[in-house]
Amino acid sequence: MSLLERIDRKIGNMSAMLTRFGIDPAAFAQQRLGTLFTSSMRACQTCPNGAICSGWLESTSSQIDRIPEFCPNGLRFEAVKAMMSEQNSLN
Repeated sequence: MSLLERIDRKIGNMSAMLTRFGIDPAAFAQQRLGTLFTSSMRACQTCPNGAICSGWLESTSSQIDRIPEFCPNGLRFEAVKAMMSEQNSLN
């Protein structure tokens, strides 16, 4: 698999994880002027659990309440979801 194919797969995994967790990937990319997306993508690209993540996403097609423990972005995604929920409740 080429480098670009690996990057594309990881971006797809991250997008799928966000969507199943109830976060719009486009809205996530805009958080903190994109710096959160950049740091999350870096963590995803260097994550040794890519195959585990892909397999888990293939076997889990529904909404999820928690990010799996193998995901290095779990805390980031949970913090953003909480922040977005808080913003929505204020509107």
